[in-house]
Amino acid sequence: MSDFEFKVSRDGANGNIARIDLNRPDEGNALTRAMMLQLAATLRELGAKPDVHVVTLEGRGKQFCRGRDGKGESRAGMTPYEVRQKMMGAVLDVYQAVADVPVPVVALVHADALGFGCATAVGCDITLASSNARFAFPEIEHDIPPTMAMCAALGKVQAKALTYLIYSADSISADEAVTLGLASKVLPQATFAADSAAFLQKLAGRPRLILETIKKYQAKASQLTPDMASEYAGTLLALVRS
Repeated sequence: MSDFEFKVSRDGANGNIARIDLNRPDEGNALTRAMMLQLAATLRELGAKPDVHVVTLEGRGKQFCRGRDGKGESRAGMTPYEVRQKMMGAVLDVYQAVADVPVPVVALVHADALGFGCATAVGCDITLASSNARFAFPEIEHDIPPTMAMCAALGKVQAKALTYLIYSADSISADEAVTLGLASKVLPQATFAADSAAFLQKLAGRPRLILETIKKYQAKASQLTPDMASEYAGTLLALVRS
């Protein structure tokens, strides 16, 4: 683990919005694997706080996140198992941490999201994109099959669209990202900060139990048969309303 620290702040009523700033604007907010592990831990720590209703992932500078920072990495002396656990595991742990946070995780994509940055933005529960932002999976251009990025996008991005984006490495606009399922909503660049803040304030004003229940149902119901999904929906609602 490095001595790097994400910039974490709290706002909203009673501080119920927890904001994580990737805090590397001069590096395009790219993260090393050690930083990824730290990000996953930070997400889980904030999500476990009972007064947090929403967690955001955001950045500053010219990019939201240009991907992974691999400077200084070496696999020398590692077994295949160690490579999987120590190197691939750091990336996958971020995606899993987003799922583990019991309340919504919102990506505020103010600018370009590439590679790991794109996958992380797509993997969040809600992805608000500035009208100037672009999204891309450029890994194939570096002879890397982006299976881990695809993992984060499965179930969120249309299958045909994801296949094309992965093989082509094309960069797409924020509007295209919404159409294909990579983003939730496009906000004007000039008012992105204000508009996203207004959305967060409204969302964070909901009771945490309601937010948790919605996320839990959405995560589990897709794995159930239609009749079981219906039964689960009724059971959760009965428990919440009792």
